[in-house]
Amino acid sequence: MLKYCQKRNGATVPFVPEKITHAIYKAIQATGGSDYAVAEKLTDSVTDMLEKELREDTAEIEVIQNAVEKALIEDGHARTAKAYILYREKRRNMRECGALTDAVLGMFSGYLEETDWQVQENANTQKSINGLNNYVREAFTQ
Repeated sequence: MLKYCQKRNGATVPFVPEKITHAIYKAIQATGGSDYAVAEKLTDSVTDMLEKELREDTAEIEVIQNAVEKALIEDGHARTAKAYILYREKRRNMRECGALTDAVLGMFSGYLEETDWQVQENANTQKSINGLNNYVREAFTQ
């Protein structure tokens, strides 16, 4: 029986089927539907599928989401599956964008605080936008 879910950050949390139901229902609503019972039925299918395939008490979030896609398609909910897949892709892009933003902010902070090894010591120079542009260009080409 599935008891735990392993999140992307590695944390293990209790498996909560209602979260699957909620995600499926949001995809149903995105395609103009409103039948919560269908979402609950599909959640049961996903849970059964995971328990048969995994034979463990823990599933990674990606495995669970893949199972949701499969259940939606196999049960004839192609439009809902498409909405669910597009939402997953959007979230993946947001995570990647967030990681890039964090890296850029860290790089700027290092430059402005002169804690990065690439900031040259020279009493005759000042920080400038051109210097920052060169710094960013060099950082991204390494």
